[in-house]
Amino acid sequence: MTINTTFHEPVLLRGNGGVTSIRTAVEASEALQLQWPEARGKWYHAANRACASAAEGRTSPHVARRIFLQAAEESRVRA
Repeated sequence: MTINTTFHEPVLLRGNGGVTSIRTAVEASEALQLQWPEARGKWYHAANRACASAAEGRTSPHVARRIFLQAAEESRVRA
């Protein structure tokens, strides 16, 4: 069974001189681990949990996207 982790709309992130389009909870999890600024707040940790949960099919991609968006706003990386 394939788990759908696709966001209904991509989240655009600024970084490394460009913009990255995050389309799935799996991509969001990778961005949180590999591209995130060192300063990490409460939404960063919530997004880590939500995106991992969505990747496992326990949380909807819609919920994971909303929390990931909050993390991007908190860290000022949203494009």
